[in-house]
Amino acid sequence: MNVLLGDDMSGATVAEAARTRESTVVRLAQKIGYRGYPDLRWDEDPDGRRVSAMRTVSGHELEPFVAGGIQALGRLSHFVRQEALEAAARALHPSGTVYLFSNNDERPTLDLLTRSLRRLGMTLGPTPKVLAERSVSFSDISTRIALALREAPRQLATLVAEASREGGKSILISDVPGYHFRPRWDHLIAARRGDDSEFRTQLVPIALTYALQLAIFYLDPGRYQNARDSIDDLTRLLGGADEIPLWL
Repeated sequence: MNVLLGDDMSGATVAEAARTRESTVVRLAQKIGYRGYPDLRWDEDPDGRRVSAMRTVSGHELEPFVAGGIQALGRLSHFVRQEALEAAARALHPSGTVYLFSNNDERPTLDLLTRSLRRLGMTLGPTPKVLAERSVSFSDISTRIALALREAPRQLATLVAEASREGGKSILISDVPGYHFRPRWDHLIAARRGDDSEFRTQLVPIALTYALQLAIFYLDPGRYQNARDSIDDLTRLLGGADEIPLWL
């Protein structure tokens, strides 16, 4: 690690300087949250200097705040492959019921995920207050989606074990790429958020939520557009003025 934090070097050069193998350098990068050594180096600024904690340096200033968000969103595809996103979408596509789980700190992302899935016409099961209140309707046509941002809730292991036991699918959205959750989730979508450990916005998990919604939609555009149209029509009938086109 001392060598790694020195001058800009390739993985092979770091390995030689540290008197170890290049594979060890790659594993170290993965353990601290990167997909590999190149992604770790990608986190440096154009001048090769380490990026300082955003809020410590700039406080409340808008420009560096926006720049940090753009940087975090720009490296999304370095962590999440399109194939992984589409695989999770295919798992959700045939689901009879989708069950969501998260901590209170992740509420903005959870609320958006809830609304996005409902807009596609998907049925969402109740979120139990405690694990003892099992979702009795969970079955082999159900999917469990959980959020694990900053830390993994203690209940995660029990949730995925229960989903596996019932034959259903499980999807985990996290901001810790490279972490090995046990038991293993069927689909793991993980990407780092901003570099400021004390002020990590939910821009990245929210962007992943939108990307997942799009991936699901394009598996069957006709079906999901019909669901969206039906929701809009019913909203108008119920007096949802904000959904009525202005030309009416």
